[in-house]
Amino acid sequence: MPDADDLSTASRLCLACGLCCDGTVFGFAHIEEEEVEDTAGIGLQTIRTTNDEPAFLLGCHYLDGAACTRYRDWRPSVCGDYFCEVQKRVGKQELAEDEAFSIIARARQMTEEIKALLPPGVPISQARRLFKDLAAKRPDIAPDEATFVVKMFVLERFLDSAFRGAKRAHLRSAAQPAPSRQDTGAA
Repeated sequence: MPDADDLSTASRLCLACGLCCDGTVFGFAHIEEEEVEDTAGIGLQTIRTTNDEPAFLLGCHYLDGAACTRYRDWRPSVCGDYFCEVQKRVGKQELAEDEAFSIIARARQMTEEIKALLPPGVPISQARRLFKDLAAKRPDIAPDEATFVVKMFVLERFLDSAFRGAKRAHLRSAAQPAPSRQDTGAA
C-alpha cells in the first residue's frame, strides 16, 4: 500500500472514516446486476431494494477499523466508486481538508456514543431500526430510551448534512419530502 503522502485526499478521508462501510451512514449499498453473484460469493449478504434493485447489507465484515481488507481483491464497484458529501466538498474546495477530518472525528465520536447505548451485540447498522421503533413509542419511552433517541436523531441529522446530502437524507426537513427506501442506500 502506498504511504500516506502518496494517497489522494479522498483516500485519506476514507481511511479516517469507514462510516459508510460499517453501516452508520447507510444500511445497504447498491450494486450492479452483474455483481450480485460475485458479491454473494465473497460472503456479503445481497438483497433487493423495494424497487427491486440489487444491493448488499452493511456493515461490511471486510472493514478493519476504517480500512477495507479486500481493497486489492475483487469487491463491488460501489466500494471504489462511492464518494460521500465530505469527500465531494473537499474535492470542490468548498471544505478544507482539516475541517473534513474534524467532521469525520465528530461523526465517529457521536457514533461511539450511540454504540455505548445499544444493547450488547447490537451493531450500529441496526441502531436506525431501533431508533424508529423507540421514536414511534413517544409517550411510553423510558429515560434511557429517550437519551438514545435524542442522540440518534442528532447523529442522523449530522450524517444527513455532512455525509449523505439532501438526495439521500434519512430525516425529513419541513421542506423536504420523505426519502424512498431506495434512497437510503450508499449508491
